[in-house]
Amino acid sequence: MRVIAACALGIGVAVEMISASAPAKAPVDVHAVDALMLRLIATYDVPGAALALIKDGEVALEKGYGFRDLTTHAAVTAQTLFNIGSISKSFTALGIAQLVDHHKLDLDAPIIGYVPDLRLSDPRVTRTVTLRQLLSHTSGLPPDELWPSQVPPSRQGIIREFVTMPITVPPGTRFQYCSRCIVLAAYVPERASGETWETYTRTRILAPLGMTTASFGPSALERTTDGAKPYQRDSGFGQVQVPWGRLAYLDPLGPAGGIAASITDLTRYALFQLGDGTMFGQRMLSAQMMAQLHRPEIAVGSAWTSVPLEDVHYALGWFTAEYHGVRLIYHNGANPGFRAAIALVPSAKAGVVVLADGDSSQFTSAVTLTLLEQLLR
Repeated sequence: MRVIAACALGIGVAVEMISASAPAKAPVDVHAVDALMLRLIATYDVPGAALALIKDGEVALEKGYGFRDLTTHAAVTAQTLFNIGSISKSFTALGIAQLVDHHKLDLDAPIIGYVPDLRLSDPRVTRTVTLRQLLSHTSGLPPDELWPSQVPPSRQGIIREFVTMPITVPPGTRFQYCSRCIVLAAYVPERASGETWETYTRTRILAPLGMTTASFGPSALERTTDGAKPYQRDSGFGQVQVPWGRLAYLDPLGPAGGIAASITDLTRYALFQLGDGTMFGQRMLSAQMMAQLHRPEIAVGSAWTSVPLEDVHYALGWFTAEYHGVRLIYHNGANPGFRAAIALVPSAKAGVVVLADGDSSQFTSAVTLTLLEQLLR
């Protein structure tokens, strides 16, 4: 299986407004949110979900709904781990940005200078491709759907695939969503820092942010005592657990889709992304590099969204768009049995984070859009 980018914030679902007459600075109506979540869980047949709302730079709600295990009826809590899918790409971009701040990497230098053994199918692109192009999906390498469906069992195996893949457009000219390209981007700091992507991410990002339960790969979810099980709906049998073996590809493809986190973890990450690069009084990233992560790099085609988003671009590990006159940064995630979404409005210090243990992107889209509208009132 490939990491699928369910990057549209919605797919044509009707947005249901709650507390429509509330004043601009009204507190979040928790009872109305609870009712909405339970209604949408039932509508889209999702076993369980976790939700966080940020309003005016503060956590307004952080809560679990439904079940993380349909066999035992164990409830989702704020500490329940979910796979966050392609939201992981923004963590990889953040790690690289930190190394740029420390002058160990350059976003615009050819990566051949860091990984001299790199081989692409086009020698010219081998000599010129940059981290900025990889992180913004503008390297010219093909999109996910053109890569082999079977992901190699190791990260080195993924790196070896690159020499076999054609350069389909001139670098820097077109957005082509490429999950393996993020693995290649992560390979660069591994070589520069001497640490694995997992070790670097845990010690330089997760720990400083207080993301104490976050981990990597399907094995972390399978082992933990408070992890959501992945479910997909079968027309004949209802909700069926996805075998953990179907998620094994998330180990080699980790930098693009393998992080597991709770809603408490991801709320801290969202608060950091809404800030200036500091957390708990400690600077983790310069304000200038934070701005670069969120700055639009390449226009994204209309096929990536069917909701009223305008001026959709990809930045570095994030999508950006205009929604009702405000600028969003957002990303969704989808792997078998899991869905995730994070949508942030830096200018309003507001955001919605939702995690689910089902396969309904409609659910995460409906939750995100409905509650984002509420937060911006």
